[in-house]
Amino acid sequence: MKAIYTLRLPEELRGKIEKEAKQSKMSINQYILYTLTKDISYREAARALKNRIKQAPSREEALSLLEAIVPDVPSLPEDRILPANS
Repeated sequence: MKAIYTLRLPEELRGKIEKEAKQSKMSINQYILYTLTKDISYREAARALKNRIKQAPSREEALSLLEAIVPDVPSLPEDRILPANS
């Protein structure tokens, strides 16, 4: 089922969307749908990951889960996991 929405955009944003759609060889509608879908999927995945980490029975298992998901990205010196009571 499809819904039709009227979307009011500032001219500057409209121009940027048109430019990006053209560079991506998509219609403006396709580009907006793609961009929204990508953003929503990212947010859903981030929430699911946070929930899985919160449910890990120990810090070690939470870190193990992160390593399994992102094994090739080294941690940064400022990366740290705060204690649960922080």
